[in-house]
Amino acid sequence: MSRINPSELASLLLTAPLGARIGLATHSEGARKDAAKALAESVVRRLEGAPEVDRNQLRLPI
Repeated sequence: MSRINPSELASLLLTAPLGARIGLATHSEGARKDAAKALAESVVRRLEGAPEVDRNQLRLPI
């Protein structure tokens, strides 16, 4: 595994889905675990080069 640049990691965390970032600060342990998993999955996808998909965005034919 290659070494991760702290600046790059900070950028990945700040651009992760807002729900996952907010979920880390909830009182529910289950919600925190779910948020941590979502945040980790987002970072891994971005590190692997997979495009981030916004599930709330409508797909419109062009």
